[in-house]
Amino acid sequence: MDIVTVKVFSFIAILAIAVVGGLIPLISAKSTNSERFFSLGNAFAGGLFLGVGFIHLLPEGIEMLSAYSEFPWGAVTATIGFAALLLLDRILFPEYQVNESLGKPGSETIYPYVLLAMLSIHSIVAGIALGLEEQIAGAVTLLIGIVFHKGPAAFALILSTHMAGIQRSRQKAFLAFFCVMTPLGILLGASSSVLFAASSNVYGAMQGVFNAFAAGTFIYIAVIDIIDKELTTHQLEMARYAVSAVTGEDDVPMPRQGDDRLVKFLLIVVGIVLVAFISEWAHAPHDTHEHLNHEVELDRDIHGNYTVAHSLV
Repeated sequence: MDIVTVKVFSFIAILAIAVVGGLIPLISAKSTNSERFFSLGNAFAGGLFLGVGFIHLLPEGIEMLSAYSEFPWGAVTATIGFAALLLLDRILFPEYQVNESLGKPGSETIYPYVLLAMLSIHSIVAGIALGLEEQIAGAVTLLIGIVFHKGPAAFALILSTHMAGIQRSRQKAFLAFFCVMTPLGILLGASSSVLFAASSNVYGAMQGVFNAFAAGTFIYIAVIDIIDKELTTHQLEMARYAVSAVTGEDDVPMPRQGDDRLVKFLLIVVGIVLVAFISEWAHAPHDTHEHLNHEVELDRDIHGNYTVAHSLV
């Protein structure tokens, strides 16, 4: 198996896992119990996004940017990302929040579009990194990490679009756009290694800034737009129902006492733990790969030649 075969297989596998992950909520919408499924699934997605922000993106952003300065640019950039989404969501476009709280039909929030942008950029950057990889061991390592993140990300993205009231046809467009981002990145990386040099300082700085900024947006979306909504108390739901009755809105259903808040909390925890497990497991082969590279460098120093690459393949 050569590196080209690995990249072709990666292209197909990543596309397939993204399609499967996104189709699950689309198919489940036709079920009679879809309302409860989506509510519980949304809590799980909130845990996934919170874990991705705190465990995956933020540490990577801090680590990458710390190589350029002792100032905590990673934490600052994450805070900027959080504040930027807060500005968009609650200051510049507050009418979206009013419509959503009153349950007006067709009302949409901004965060699914932000999710699509952030996840797509992250996906295409990961694809470029895989496309640039010249060693089979490194390509397989990246493939494992991308596959384990792509499916849950597609599931959470489409679930969020559904909960935000986005039309089904547009949900399919969201899924199609997101699915092709990583394969597109693989093509870009494989066809033009000059475009993004993985060893360049500019590439590392840009990736660090994006990871940290995306971490701030993911944390905001998880806490403010998903978890807060799913763990809303029964009393607050009753207040919203009363407001809708007074204003003549008939679209807000009578709240039910059994709101599964404990189950939702446990699903949030499961989502966070899953991201932690995936991050640890996916990075383990990468650490092994780096260790092998270090041993190769030592062997080069000892024997004075460069013919020991077979151990990596």
